[in-house]
Amino acid sequence: MREFVLTLHLRLHDSITALRRAHAVGDDDLATAQAGEVEDLVEIAARHGIDIAGYAALSPTG
Repeated sequence: MREFVLTLHLRLHDSITALRRAHAVGDDDLATAQAGEVEDLVEIAARHGIDIAGYAALSPTG
């Protein structure tokens, strides 16, 4: 389970970074796709009881 949690956190970090980058360059399609991925990862975390509260304060635009 530890590896799953670590992978989920890494994917969240990468997705939020990519979302910010997409916003920065004005790529609305990529931003929409990345926002969907972040939402999916948050849902997965919730289903498995994984604490991702530290990501709640992160803004998609940095």
